[in-house]
Amino acid sequence: MVREAGKPRGKTSPYGFFVKMCYEEHKKKYPTENVQVTEISKKCSEKWKTMSDQEKQRFFELASKDAERYQAEVAAFGGEEAVKKRKRGKKDPNAPKRALSAFFFFSQGKRPEVQKGHPDYKVGQIAQELGRMWKELTDEQKKKYEEMALRDKLRYENEMKDYKSGKKPAPKTNNPRTAASSSAPAAVVGDADDDDEGDD
Repeated sequence: MVREAGKPRGKTSPYGFFVKMCYEEHKKKYPTENVQVTEISKKCSEKWKTMSDQEKQRFFELASKDAERYQAEVAAFGGEEAVKKRKRGKKDPNAPKRALSAFFFFSQGKRPEVQKGHPDYKVGQIAQELGRMWKELTDEQKKKYEEMALRDKLRYENEMKDYKSGKKPAPKTNNPRTAASSSAPAAVVGDADDDDEGDD
């Protein structure tokens, strides 16, 4: 589904900008080669770990500017509540599933843990606890979820190209949506459409 006109695009993290640069450089260097998502993601992760704070600085600056852009778009759209509550058009059941955000993957994996530890919690309380847990993660701890979100974003983009060209979708294997937890329910707090990040 195409994003509603004027609806803010999700924020991108410093690591997200770095990975995006890695993919763009790889495509320029090997234009005819099929992108091996897992392999490139691994190389990006290893390189990020060896970079100094100074080398990472430009990516943090890009993320900071992107956060300002997001806040401005949110304000123009009518605020956070308007972004969350704006009704969406009827979806084509045959259209590719929207890419999930890093936080969505985190929630998918941790939701059962929160439910087990707090059996009396209601949906809203579980959402608050997941949000608190996410905020306490370090950038390093968030990285694996950002990589999962990136892989799902690439999956969505490839499926959308086929969808728009009229091709039939390929058989689904190794679905990244279930990678976080095999026992996690499909319905997780929030809506993937609310956040295109994926750290986008």
